[in-house]
Amino acid sequence: MKIIAIGDNVVDLYPADKKMFLGGHAANTAAFATMMGLDSAYLGTFGNDARGDFARRTLIELGVDLSHSLQYDGPNAFTTMKITTGKRHQIVGEPVQELQLSRDDIAYINTFDLVYLNNESGADAFLSAITAPTIYDFSTIDDDRIFKKIAPQIDLAYLSGKAKSDDDVEALCRRLAAAGCQRVVCSRGLRGSAALVADMMSWQQALGVKAVDALGAGDAYITCFAATLYSSQKPTLDAKVSESLSHAAKFASAQVQLPGSFGHGAALIA
Repeated sequence: MKIIAIGDNVVDLYPADKKMFLGGHAANTAAFATMMGLDSAYLGTFGNDARGDFARRTLIELGVDLSHSLQYDGPNAFTTMKITTGKRHQIVGEPVQELQLSRDDIAYINTFDLVYLNNESGADAFLSAITAPTIYDFSTIDDDRIFKKIAPQIDLAYLSGKAKSDDDVEALCRRLAAAGCQRVVCSRGLRGSAALVADMMSWQQALGVKAVDALGAGDAYITCFAATLYSSQKPTLDAKVSESLSHAAKFASAQVQLPGSFGHGAALIA
């Protein structure tokens, strides 16, 4: 299976630890796919500064194909992680550069088995040209206007619903399904996860692990869930969904025990 992730990469700075780690939903997804033993590519933009070099080098060392990514003249996107009263805050230091896709890029994207996009990818305008099965990360978006625009063009929708009750999660998933996407998955942190596939609601308990850093957990979850669902050899759709929920919970639980989104840190470049 070949997966391509389109959109953001962000270098996360941890001043208190004097470390930095690569993050960003799309970059994380490409990295997690390679960790699962899959062929993966990342299509996005990198700055030509030292942080951009770190971001590129990290993905290359993991085996991610960057052949269609671009480097621009300027600083790479980054955020600074600060802890106040026991809570982590992300302070945007440099935003992600706008992404433009060429005809060659679209043709390349359509050679993959799965395509990952998110609400920060800047690639919504290109959705209609993508024919490969598409995963779309809505994150915490809860807006029927956006659902109706995006849902009919995608194959699998991902949501984050940590603070929502079971009833609220099911209602949210069903609204997105009604908008046009029949496969919806929602991760909920310590409250587990849920999936609505072909009008069938399924639930998965969270695994009891001690988290070192929850950054990137959702990206790990959707990468594993999607890869498992689309490659599963289970005889029924119900069994495929159950397998996908279980594998995704285990994979995400392993990632939260690493610093940053997936480890592979370096000395802080302030």
